Amino acid sequence: GIVCRKIAQKLDGFEGFHFHQLRHTYTSNLLANGAAPKDVQELLGHSDVSTTMNVYAHSTRKAKRESAKLLDKVAGND
Repeated sequence: GIVCRKIAQKLDGFEGFHFHQLRHTYTSNLLANGAAPKDVQELLGHSDVSTTMNVYAHSTRKAKRESAKLLDKVAGND
């Protein structure tokens, strides 16, 4: 809360940063590295996996590139 906000205000480049954002980063990184969504849900304490996936999980550039490669493979363009 307040202590974290005061620390962030004193650091250059952290204007508007909220420590809660780290939950989003944590979630996205776990999923991008192969963690099961149900496991991540439980780690975050969510009652429903849809909260984890729809609110906290964000696609990465790397994941989007890998998905595009899969589409190329399916289309026979590898």
